[in-house]
Amino acid sequence: MITNDPILFGRLLSPYVRRVAVSLNLLGIEFSHVVVSAIGDESKREAINPVGRVPALQLSSGEVLIDSAAILDHFDEVVGPERALIPVSGSERRDALRRIAIATGAIDRAMTANAERRRDNPDPVRIDRLLRQCRQGFEALERDQDFFDGARLRQPDITSAVGFTFVNHIFPGTLQQDDLPGLWSATGQAEALAEFRAAQIDAPST
Repeated sequence: MITNDPILFGRLLSPYVRRVAVSLNLLGIEFSHVVVSAIGDESKREAINPVGRVPALQLSSGEVLIDSAAILDHFDEVVGPERALIPVSGSERRDALRRIAIATGAIDRAMTANAERRRDNPDPVRIDRLLRQCRQGFEALERDQDFFDGARLRQPDITSAVGFTFVNHIFPGTLQQDDLPGLWSATGQAEALAEFRAAQIDAPST
Protein backbone atom coordinates (compact mmCIF):
# COMPACT_ATOMS: atom_id res chain seq x y z
CA MET A 1 0.00 0.00 0.00
CA ILE A 2 1.50 3.32 -1.15
CA THR A 3 -0.22 6.69 -0.66
CA ASN A 4 0.88 10.29 -0.99
CA ASP A 5 1.07 10.63 2.79
CA PRO A 6 3.45 8.71 5.05
CA ILE A 7 1.86 5.78 6.87
CA LEU A 8 2.67 5.29 10.55
CA PHE A 9 2.27 1.73 11.82
CA GLY A 10 1.74 0.95 15.52
CA ARG A 11 -0.53 1.72 18.45
CA LEU A 12 -0.60 5.09 20.13
CA LEU A 13 -0.36 3.31 23.47
CA SER A 14 3.32 2.87 22.55
CA PRO A 15 5.20 6.01 23.59
CA TYR A 16 7.54 5.49 20.65
CA VAL A 17 4.69 5.39 18.14
CA ARG A 18 3.00 8.30 19.87
CA ARG A 19 6.09 10.53 19.95
CA VAL A 20 6.36 10.11 16.18
CA ALA A 21 2.67 10.98 15.70
CA VAL A 22 2.88 14.05 17.95
CA SER A 23 6.10 15.20 16.28
CA LEU A 24 4.58 14.93 12.80
CA ASN A 25 1.54 16.86 14.01
CA LEU A 26 3.75 19.62 15.41
CA LEU A 27 5.70 19.79 12.15
CA GLY A 28 2.47 20.00 10.16
CA ILE A 29 3.19 16.79 8.23
CA GLU A 30 0.06 14.86 7.27
CA PHE A 31 0.18 11.10 7.68
CA SER A 32 -2.05 8.06 7.84
CA HIS A 33 -2.09 5.79 10.87
CA VAL A 34 -2.51 2.02 10.75
CA VAL A 35 -3.01 0.33 14.13
CA VAL A 36 -0.63 -2.58 14.61
CA SER A 37 -0.17 -4.06 18.06
CA ALA A 38 3.32 -4.51 19.47
CA ILE A 39 2.05 -7.57 21.36
CA GLY A 40 -0.34 -9.17 18.89
CA ASP A 41 -0.40 -8.73 15.11
CA GLU A 42 2.90 -10.56 14.75
CA SER A 43 2.50 -11.35 11.07
CA LYS A 44 1.54 -7.74 10.30
CA ARG A 45 4.56 -6.42 12.19
CA GLU A 46 6.95 -8.78 10.43
CA ALA A 47 5.50 -7.83 7.03
CA ILE A 48 6.43 -4.21 7.78
CA ASN A 49 9.66 -4.74 9.69
CA PRO A 50 11.57 -8.05 9.49
CA VAL A 51 12.41 -7.93 13.20
CA GLY A 52 8.73 -7.36 14.06
CA ARG A 53 9.01 -4.00 15.83
CA VAL A 54 6.91 -0.87 15.63
CA PRO A 55 6.83 2.02 15.04
CA ALA A 56 7.56 1.77 11.36
CA LEU A 57 6.75 4.43 8.81
CA GLN A 58 6.24 3.99 5.09
CA LEU A 59 7.14 6.94 2.89
CA SER A 60 5.21 7.81 -0.26
CA SER A 61 8.01 6.14 -2.24
CA GLY A 62 7.29 2.86 -0.49
CA GLU A 63 10.50 2.99 1.54
CA VAL A 64 9.96 1.91 5.14
CA LEU A 65 11.75 3.63 8.01
CA ILE A 66 12.06 1.68 11.27
CA ASP A 67 12.76 2.84 14.83
CA SER A 68 11.30 6.10 16.11
CA ALA A 69 14.70 7.82 16.32
CA ALA A 70 15.40 7.13 12.64
CA ILE A 71 11.91 8.28 11.64
CA LEU A 72 12.24 11.51 13.61
CA ASP A 73 15.72 12.15 12.26
CA HIS A 74 14.39 11.84 8.69
CA PHE A 75 11.67 14.42 9.24
CA ASP A 76 14.05 16.80 11.01
CA GLU A 77 16.12 16.67 7.83
CA VAL A 78 13.02 17.19 5.67
CA VAL A 79 11.91 20.36 7.50
CA GLY A 80 15.41 21.81 7.80
CA PRO A 81 17.48 23.11 10.73
CA GLU A 82 15.21 26.05 11.57
CA ARG A 83 12.22 23.79 12.25
CA ALA A 84 14.01 20.61 13.30
CA LEU A 85 12.94 19.28 16.69
CA ILE A 86 16.53 18.41 17.65
CA PRO A 87 19.29 21.03 17.20
CA VAL A 88 21.64 20.08 14.41
CA SER A 89 24.96 20.60 16.19
CA GLY A 90 26.89 21.83 19.18
CA SER A 91 26.14 21.81 22.89
CA GLU A 92 22.40 22.30 22.32
CA ARG A 93 22.27 19.09 20.30
CA ARG A 94 24.29 17.17 22.88
CA ASP A 95 22.02 18.39 25.68
CA ALA A 96 18.88 17.51 23.70
CA LEU A 97 20.19 14.00 23.01
CA ARG A 98 21.13 13.58 26.68
CA ARG A 99 17.62 14.53 27.82
CA ILE A 100 16.02 12.28 25.21
CA ALA A 101 18.25 9.38 26.31
CA ILE A 102 17.17 9.84 29.93
CA ALA A 103 13.49 10.01 28.94
CA THR A 104 13.64 6.96 26.68
CA GLY A 105 15.64 5.08 29.31
CA ALA A 106 12.92 5.78 31.88
CA ILE A 107 10.26 4.73 29.38
CA ASP A 108 12.13 1.48 28.67
CA ARG A 109 12.34 0.68 32.39
CA ALA A 110 8.54 1.03 32.67
CA MET A 111 7.97 -1.06 29.55
CA THR A 112 10.23 -3.81 30.89
CA ALA A 113 8.40 -3.72 34.24
CA ASN A 114 5.11 -4.03 32.38
CA ALA A 115 6.42 -7.05 30.47
CA GLU A 116 7.68 -8.61 33.72
CA ARG A 117 4.29 -8.32 35.43
CA ARG A 118 2.70 -10.11 32.47
CA ARG A 119 4.84 -13.20 33.07
CA ASP A 120 3.31 -16.27 34.67
CA ASN A 121 5.60 -15.82 37.69
CA PRO A 122 6.51 -12.14 37.83
CA ASP A 123 9.42 -11.08 40.03
CA PRO A 124 8.18 -8.26 42.30
CA VAL A 125 11.73 -7.32 43.28
CA ARG A 126 12.68 -6.80 39.64
CA ILE A 127 9.52 -4.78 39.00
CA ASP A 128 10.26 -2.53 41.99
CA ARG A 129 13.83 -2.01 40.80
CA LEU A 130 12.72 -1.14 37.26
CA LEU A 131 10.12 1.33 38.47
CA ARG A 132 12.65 2.92 40.83
CA GLN A 133 14.99 3.44 37.89
CA CYS A 134 12.10 4.85 35.86
CA ARG A 135 11.33 7.37 38.62
CA GLN A 136 15.00 8.29 38.92
CA GLY A 137 15.05 9.12 35.23
CA PHE A 138 12.13 11.50 35.52
CA GLU A 139 13.60 12.97 38.70
CA ALA A 140 16.76 13.79 36.73
CA LEU A 141 14.64 15.52 34.08
CA GLU A 142 12.80 17.41 36.82
CA ARG A 143 16.09 18.66 38.24
CA ASP A 144 17.08 20.00 34.82
CA GLN A 145 14.11 22.38 34.94
CA ASP A 146 14.58 22.66 31.19
CA PHE A 147 11.28 21.59 29.72
CA PHE A 148 8.26 23.09 28.01
CA ASP A 149 7.50 26.53 29.44
CA GLY A 150 5.19 27.88 26.74
CA ALA A 151 7.87 28.18 24.07
CA ARG A 152 8.09 25.93 21.01
CA LEU A 153 8.33 22.28 21.92
CA ARG A 154 11.43 20.39 20.91
CA GLN A 155 11.98 16.63 20.87
CA PRO A 156 13.17 16.36 24.50
CA ASP A 157 9.89 18.03 25.60
CA ILE A 158 7.77 15.80 23.36
CA THR A 159 9.46 12.57 24.43
CA SER A 160 9.41 13.50 28.12
CA ALA A 161 5.72 14.45 28.05
CA VAL A 162 4.68 11.38 26.05
CA GLY A 163 6.72 9.15 28.35
CA PHE A 164 5.36 10.80 31.49
CA THR A 165 1.78 10.22 30.33
CA PHE A 166 2.57 6.63 29.36
CA VAL A 167 4.08 5.71 32.72
CA ASN A 168 1.18 7.26 34.60
CA HIS A 169 -1.20 5.36 32.32
CA ILE A 170 0.24 1.87 32.84
CA PHE A 171 1.56 2.33 36.40
CA PRO A 172 -0.70 4.91 38.08
CA GLY A 173 0.89 6.51 41.12
CA THR A 174 4.48 5.80 40.06
CA LEU A 175 5.18 9.46 39.24
CA GLN A 176 3.75 11.63 42.00
CA GLN A 177 2.81 15.27 41.41
CA ASP A 178 4.38 16.39 44.70
CA ASP A 179 7.71 14.87 43.65
CA LEU A 180 7.68 16.10 40.04
CA PRO A 181 5.66 19.35 39.95
CA GLY A 182 7.51 20.80 36.97
CA LEU A 183 6.99 17.76 34.79
CA TRP A 184 3.36 17.44 35.85
CA SER A 185 2.76 21.06 34.81
CA ALA A 186 4.76 20.79 31.57
CA THR A 187 3.05 17.55 30.59
CA GLY A 188 -0.37 19.02 31.32
CA GLN A 189 0.38 21.97 29.05
CA ALA A 190 1.68 19.71 26.30
CA GLU A 191 -1.25 17.30 26.49
CA ALA A 192 -3.67 20.24 26.13
CA LEU A 193 -2.22 21.09 22.71
CA ALA A 194 -4.20 20.07 19.61
CA GLU A 195 -1.18 18.17 18.27
CA PHE A 196 -1.12 15.94 21.35
CA ARG A 197 -4.91 15.57 21.53
CA ALA A 198 -4.93 14.39 17.91
CA ALA A 199 -2.70 11.48 18.97
CA GLN A 200 -4.28 10.49 22.25
CA ILE A 201 -3.02 7.44 24.05
CA ASP A 202 -5.30 4.44 23.64
CA ALA A 203 -6.30 1.74 26.08
CA PRO A 204 -3.80 -1.04 26.77
CA SER A 205 -4.51 -4.58 25.60
CA THR A 206 -4.54 -6.95 28.57
